Amino acid sequence: MNKLTENKCSCGFDESNKKWVMPVCEYSGIGWLLYFIGISAKPVKVKFKCQKCGDEFGETTDEETLKRYVGR
Repeated sequence: MNKLTENKCSCGFDESNKKWVMPVCEYSGIGWLLYFIGISAKPVKVKFKCQKCGDEFGETTDEETLKRYVGR
């Protein structure tokens, strides 16, 4: 569906930098309910945020990418 919308933060990091870039998952209402009771749920969107500069620099709704973030 929707690939990553932007490539890098102002520091120059992309989503592959596991040290500084943190995924921020967004869940549907049912997804939050499942997550709350301890069942892994697939997010509906993943945003990427740099912990060094604070930039939120990309988001995706691509099904293959979302599967990598189930339960996070």
